[in-house]
Amino acid sequence: MKKAIFLILILSSVALAQSARRYEAEMLKNPNEGGKDTREVNAVLIFEKNSLKIDSRRKKETFKEIDYASIKHVEHSYSKTPLSTFITRSTVLTLLLADDLYDTRKEKHWLTILTEDDFVVLKIENDNYRLLRNEFLIRKLDVQDVNEDR
Repeated sequence: MKKAIFLILILSSVALAQSARRYEAEMLKNPNEGGKDTREVNAVLIFEKNSLKIDSRRKKETFKEIDYASIKHVEHSYSKTPLSTFITRSTVLTLLLADDLYDTRKEKHWLTILTEDDFVVLKIENDNYRLLRNEFLIRKLDVQDVNEDR
């Protein structure tokens, strides 16, 4: 009985170690052929053994599947943008508070993956960019950081 439980634990840990890791993101996509309308669509990045698969979160659809060997460049870019879009609120709070106290800027993170003949641009969650960076580093793919704040 103990051997069976031990064997089940070992097999389940091996299965978990080899399972694909999944991360949610938004993929920039033009849903209309020849159209000018680019949109962010819900996507899931799946790091499989030999390829990165980008699936839809809403439907059973694969947007892209990229072999790790075909990836030429991976770029992580980020910028800070104000959270509030109301100029009046910003002006009033800026006048009332010191600039140091009123810093309502939030980072936005982007991931661009280039191959020889294709690319993908992803908007990634603020807490996922470090995890995604390490996923690429594990697969011997260097990630270049670009700070877009000027």
